[in-house]
Amino acid sequence: MPALSAQIGIPSVSSRHALLVGAAALAAMLGIEAARPDADADRARRLVQQGAILPLAEILPRVQAVQAGTLIELELHYEREHDAYVYEMEVLDADGRLWEVELDATTGELIEVEPDDD
Repeated sequence: MPALSAQIGIPSVSSRHALLVGAAALAAMLGIEAARPDADADRARRLVQQGAILPLAEILPRVQAVQAGTLIELELHYEREHDAYVYEMEVLDADGRLWEVELDATTGELIEVEPDDD
């Protein structure tokens, strides 16, 4: 009798591993860098240590002052439009509405706050 995971359509560990290896190989062939959360954290840590960006301990109270709620997602990226690193966050308010909040990661200044209707 097949394993329960096979019976309900969940790929086996070896199948999932093969899929991940295949996806990584395809990304490498196409020149796409795989997302590595630990690399992102290392980059953010390095930027904080260099004084290039503010730490989250200083950013999060500013976000709550602008839009109170639960932080759902946080991204740090460089935006050419602002010539700066930007913290982009999604915040869920008490009414269940999702908001996008962007702060300059170096100064902590508000760039934008708007409902996230995506």
